[in-house]
Amino acid sequence: MKKQFLATLMVSSLLLTTIVTPVVADTIDDQIEQKNQTINALKGQQASTQSQIDALTTEIATVSEKVSALEAKQVELGKEAEKLQAKIADLKLRIAQREEMIEKQARDVQVNGDSMNVLDAVLEAESLSDAIGRVQAVSTIVNANNELVQQQKQDQQAVEESIKENESKVQEAAATQQQLEAEKNAIAEKQASLNVLKADLAAQEATAEGDKAKLQKKKEEAEAEKARVLAEQQKAAEQAKVEEAQAAAVVDAPQTQTAPQATKKSATNETTTSQTTEVTSNSNATTVEKEAPVVKETPVVETNNTNSSSNTNSGSSSSSNNNQSNNSFGNSASGGGVDHSNSGNMYAWGQCTWFVKNRAPWVGTYWGNGGQWGASAAADGYTVNGTPAAGSVVVFAPGQSVGGTWTADGTYGHVAYVESYDAGSNTITISQGGMGFSSPGGPNTATMSASGYTYIHR
Repeated sequence: MKKQFLATLMVSSLLLTTIVTPVVADTIDDQIEQKNQTINALKGQQASTQSQIDALTTEIATVSEKVSALEAKQVELGKEAEKLQAKIADLKLRIAQREEMIEKQARDVQVNGDSMNVLDAVLEAESLSDAIGRVQAVSTIVNANNELVQQQKQDQQAVEESIKENESKVQEAAATQQQLEAEKNAIAEKQASLNVLKADLAAQEATAEGDKAKLQKKKEEAEAEKARVLAEQQKAAEQAKVEEAQAAAVVDAPQTQTAPQATKKSATNETTTSQTTEVTSNSNATTVEKEAPVVKETPVVETNNTNSSSNTNSGSSSSSNNNQSNNSFGNSASGGGVDHSNSGNMYAWGQCTWFVKNRAPWVGTYWGNGGQWGASAAADGYTVNGTPAAGSVVVFAPGQSVGGTWTADGTYGHVAYVESYDAGSNTITISQGGMGFSSPGGPNTATMSASGYTYIHR
């Protein structure tokens, strides 16, 4: 019995190591590779975003140069406008002074009779040519004053037109500057949005790096656990060899001790009948070797019938064989799965496997995804069938309906713990965990039909 149990333990451990553990390792490696792909994609997006930010920075610099040039031009136009305004003011002052002088002359002619002075000048002239000259002189003075006033008015009009043109240029420059400022602000806003996007991508990359580090640590822990299990297997194998040798020594010891009893019984048979001494002695010896406790319960060896004695011994041998057969059946019937209660919970928190391992510590640590638990448990020595029972683990295959309310993952499947079984209604009440529930760490209970599922029994 002990040798068979150790053999079962070694086979189950080997199956656990060679079948279930690689599945877990491959799953973690796949997750790490997915994180690497995500990180590389995020880095590519960040590089593209940075290129756009750099291009916008160059564009902003170009627009800023244009704005600066317009500002300088506006300063020049402003200075020119100030000069023109000063010139206009000076011309207006001169025109006002000339007009005042002309008006004063006109008043003097009207009030003081200056027009008679022209006549006096003609009459007092020594000659006609002198008179004509004096009249022309007076007329020339008056015309000169009028021409000067007209020229000043023309100069004033020209300056005013220059001012208007200058103001138009100032307004045009201001409008262009305003447009460039709006363009600059729009570019700056777009650049700010890209900076936010870049920061968000960097945060996503940091998160992915953190998840990758966690997966790396989980992988290292799984490999360390695998190494520990292998070491325990080697130690168990060595211990099995030692116990096997001890068991062999124990089996040999009773044969040596029962030999005197066989000799004594043979001597008794020889005194009872001389005709059957050799046959009876040999038969009894055979009986003692096969099953010592039955020897004293076979009094038929005292008869003189050799055939009877032989038949009796044969019956004892048959009885011994039957007992051996029953013991062998008893060993297979009383066998159980390997208890993993001390192995710790190596599944990821928030997964259905983590919850069931936490609820039922005896289940395996490296049984793979939920849909793989049935095969892993069978390889580990547990009874796996379609019979529901409280305290068992129910396995849902990938894509299988869970109580008709939702469907197990099409790749990983699902597992739950059977809290109770109602044979009358053929329903089970289960507790479970998983990221799809409001409480990933559980317990999340549900009652459903017990038919159509696989159960792992402790």
